[in-house]
Amino acid sequence: MNNHSIELRDDLNHTLVKTIYEFGIVNIPVLAAQVAGRHSDLSLADAERLVLGFAEFYSAPIEFDRSGCDWRTREPVGRDNDGLLLEIVQNEFGRAA
Repeated sequence: MNNHSIELRDDLNHTLVKTIYEFGIVNIPVLAAQVAGRHSDLSLADAERLVLGFAEFYSAPIEFDRSGCDWRTREPVGRDNDGLLLEIVQNEFGRAA
């Protein structure tokens, strides 16, 4: 990320921390599209690589759902993210059954 601005780094950091706090999981394509939209000099592929890198840095659970439908409707979980990933998995298996 040495070739990118401090503004981009701060935006990525803020975006990831806020997302982890609110949802407990990082949707790589959705967040990358948001970041790339705010930084016209950043390609979508580079934004995805950077968002993934920051998510890995924070050891955050990740998903790759380009539709983002569930992501936009998912309720924020606040400070207590315990059980969120389990809830998501249970919901996914519940729909398939």
